[in-house]
Amino acid sequence: MSNPFDDSFQGDNGPTVGPPNPFDADDALASSSDVVSTNDLDEDEYAAVESTWKYLKDLPYRQIPIYSNVLWELDPEDEDWFAYGLERYPSSALNPSWPRSERMTLLRKTTTTKVSGCPYGGPLASITTPVMSTPTFAKTQITIWTNAGKVLTRIPFPPQSHANYSPSLITTIGFTSRAQLVVVLQDSLCLTYNLRGEPILAPFFILQQPSQGKAISVTQAVVFAGGVAVLAQNQSCALVELLDEHDNLSYSASAPLSARKVTFDTNQHTDVTSSADGIFALVTPLETAEFSRAHGLSYLTLAVLPRHCTSHGHPEVFISTICHSVVVVEARDGSMTDLDCRARMVAPLTHMAFAPNGRFLACFTTSGVLTVVSTDFDVMVLDFDASHSRETSSSSSQPPLDMQWCGEDSVVLHFKNLGVLMVGPYGDWLRFPYNDTSDQVYLVPEADGCRVVTESRVEMLQRVPPATALILRMGSIEPAAILLDAADAFYSKSTVTVLNSDEMVQGMVEQGTLNAAITSCFEAATNEFDIFTQKRLLRAASFGMHISDKKQVNEERMIVGGSTTISEAEQDGEDCENQDPYSLPSRVTRRFVESSRKLRVLNALRHPLVGVVMTFPQWQSIGAIGVVARLVAMNRPELATSICDYLALPKSIQLFARASKASSFVEQKAQADEHLSDSEIAQGAIMIITKEVVSSAVSPGASASMFRGAYATVALAANKVNKPGVANLLLMLESSVADKVPALIAGGSYADAIAVATTARDADFIFSTLMDFERNCMIAASPTDLSQAQSAFLSTVVGKFTLEAFHTLRRYLRSTSDIQRVLNLLLRGQKFSWAGREMAQKALVEVDVREKQGMLAEASRIFGISKETAFQKSCTDDYLDLRKDQEVLRNKYGSVDVAPESSSVTATISSIVKFAASNIREQHRLLADADKVAKKFRVAEKRLWHIKVIAFAASEQWSNLRILADSRAKPPIGYKPFARAVIDGNQNSSEILRYTERISDLEERYDMLCYGQLWSNALDEAFKMKDTRRILNVKNLCNSADIQIKADQLMGRLA
Repeated sequence: MSNPFDDSFQGDNGPTVGPPNPFDADDALASSSDVVSTNDLDEDEYAAVESTWKYLKDLPYRQIPIYSNVLWELDPEDEDWFAYGLERYPSSALNPSWPRSERMTLLRKTTTTKVSGCPYGGPLASITTPVMSTPTFAKTQITIWTNAGKVLTRIPFPPQSHANYSPSLITTIGFTSRAQLVVVLQDSLCLTYNLRGEPILAPFFILQQPSQGKAISVTQAVVFAGGVAVLAQNQSCALVELLDEHDNLSYSASAPLSARKVTFDTNQHTDVTSSADGIFALVTPLETAEFSRAHGLSYLTLAVLPRHCTSHGHPEVFISTICHSVVVVEARDGSMTDLDCRARMVAPLTHMAFAPNGRFLACFTTSGVLTVVSTDFDVMVLDFDASHSRETSSSSSQPPLDMQWCGEDSVVLHFKNLGVLMVGPYGDWLRFPYNDTSDQVYLVPEADGCRVVTESRVEMLQRVPPATALILRMGSIEPAAILLDAADAFYSKSTVTVLNSDEMVQGMVEQGTLNAAITSCFEAATNEFDIFTQKRLLRAASFGMHISDKKQVNEERMIVGGSTTISEAEQDGEDCENQDPYSLPSRVTRRFVESSRKLRVLNALRHPLVGVVMTFPQWQSIGAIGVVARLVAMNRPELATSICDYLALPKSIQLFARASKASSFVEQKAQADEHLSDSEIAQGAIMIITKEVVSSAVSPGASASMFRGAYATVALAANKVNKPGVANLLLMLESSVADKVPALIAGGSYADAIAVATTARDADFIFSTLMDFERNCMIAASPTDLSQAQSAFLSTVVGKFTLEAFHTLRRYLRSTSDIQRVLNLLLRGQKFSWAGREMAQKALVEVDVREKQGMLAEASRIFGISKETAFQKSCTDDYLDLRKDQEVLRNKYGSVDVAPESSSVTATISSIVKFAASNIREQHRLLADADKVAKKFRVAEKRLWHIKVIAFAASEQWSNLRILADSRAKPPIGYKPFARAVIDGNQNSSEILRYTERISDLEERYDMLCYGQLWSNALDEAFKMKDTRRILNVKNLCNSADIQIKADQLMGRLA
């Protein structure tokens, strides 16, 4: 496989530079930068490496200069700032006639520079703030640098949304493990940015501020791997965890009830980057103030144990008190425990820091004692009195400016005018002098060391890796050290030394330690920064492999060669029996090649134009994919793409890197004055994504599905630099709906986004597009024209969006309490029938009488807009008239029972008739009013008679029933309903026969007599019809022997 780092790589913000290659003969690194890397330094070929080490008892440590002569880049156009190292001051605050030394002395007394480093060798962030707010220092900027002094981005402070804030209010800045920059202000306002300086979340207050009175002031804020924790003057405390959609959903769901979730709000903050989708802050207030009052405690400082270091998977906050104790607060449930460590701590704690593995806690007391204890305070590891140590008594009486861990074995403390003091696990110490009068010193802890950043250089304090120490220690007799000496002797070209090297290696072959020595050599090479040492160790490993492979050829017929790709089975440790033994490289060979590739990548990352100080253990921690993601976040997509190709990372990761590279290409072409057309820019981006030359016409390709999401990513970047034409051309090739719709929304193509979501039948995307479009309309309108913006929104939905979008919005608006919004949408779409129905349905459930009347009137008006809804209008008007008549009747007779509120004319007439039973004196008038209601609402005559019959029977008005039956010679409904009514009313047989005898139809008369169980009369009617089946039916139904005898007689007569 070709190595992109052997020839050259194009720096994203610099000239083409040949990266370091451990196999090149020349150690020099071509660079146009003034920054000098350790990779640039010439070394004496046989210099003793151990001479540069320092020992803490038996543990060797080394001070590795990574970059020297760092200039910390200053924008030539920015003439308003005076720069010195990482410090930046407004020129207006200085008298240019003063000597530089006097200006520096004044500024360092009146300002403070805060510096924080991103974990895993990442960028640095710095900001200079005044000690007190002054008009001449009302603005500043947060600068994010590479470790080599190149500016990644500048973030102006204060932000536009909080322009009234002074730089002096900044409490702390820091990076999380996910490369998120957190800035905390004195009133607990929290700002979050990515490595490009784009806001991740809208600014939010960590502590709930009072609505009136003085704001709660923060005394300390600590940024840890997962977020930030703050401690306030009123002893309250809160924890913020920055999470995203990749975190377990159950984690945030299990948060305490007092926790709140903060997301970005583009309604209020349009400057929040769209890349922040899925990121949110989980803010958990801790009841430390109540605990303080209950136990009479006062807090001094805090430290946070990340959740990956706790047994329950939630962070723990350790807070020191003035009473020499430590309070541990669990974020999981808010429980607090006072660890009584007064016997171990002789004075209150001013500094606390957890080891990278979370097993130990370093504590510095007010009496100048450094104590290291286990996290549960059961085991004391170290008790070091810095105030009485040799060479430190003059300076260490004051608390350290900073205290951090150097890996997992030592603690480093920075004292003013003393430099950096390293304390080992056995109480031994080392002093690394730094001139604080001319150099500002900043410590950046790492999992396997500590970065030291000054005004002109970047160094690494690190324990020498055990494998390296065993090999490079003078006089070492380890097999790897012997192999290294043998290789040095062999390559010295001396006949005597060559013979000696052969003898040494042959001894290792006989003892069977050669392969282990080879492995130790190339593993030690990966831990080195110096290219000469890397080459020396790799050369020794290569030398040993030649001899090892030669022996394998003679004894096992195994030779080096063939593909170096490791199959999945080999990665799992399985034997590959089916492989050709004559072409399969040995496992040691494959590991050697892999390590060499990773080492080349690490050297490229350490190049001054990239400036990532990453060690091999750090690489192992985040992996190649994590490195690629960080390079993309740093706007180094070209190097990320080269690494993906070189290491043959998964296709999805390669596509992600190429899409980032294409986005950078589009941004550069948009900013450059090259007068390229949108088609040409889009064509260049497509070539980067597909890695092949395509035709000049931008058209969908057959392999578009292979690049799902990539075109949308580049389209987002094109919209960001005001290239909508390029974005549209790229989105024509996008096949992923999940990526295409957000890209169309970002470009303002809402109608196209709706069309794509509708075609995909994705209701969620339809709804999200509608909400984004409405939000955009509201933001674009002035506060006085919100109604006009809403009108424009509805017009677009009706006129340009799909019918599915219209119905989705209608269903959503129906679920809200504002009926007017639903009506506006339906009326805009000329859905008059639906609009009137919505209003009428809302009126039916309305309790207030006046409101209901008004809603019904409005429904009638809406129905009257269109001729097609004339029937609905008529029904609504009738209902309004019925309600009025019901009210008149209730007032007339002074009772609600006469006409209860109802939408039914039938129910109203029935209630009037029934009420006549209880009001005998007004009976005639009531029956007359019932007839009036029936006549007004055009109730059919038969229907009216049925209503009266049922009502008379239900209210037992049998006399009125008789009067009704006698009022006509032939009632319009016949006499059958009358007969049924009296039968159901349990009236006597004479009353039943009054109506059944008047039924003209014999069959109906027979049925009613049977229904009333008048069996004798029923037999007579059956006999008249000469129907033996009906006679037999009566005989079977009745239980009377006389009736049964009569039935037999009638059947005999008919026979």
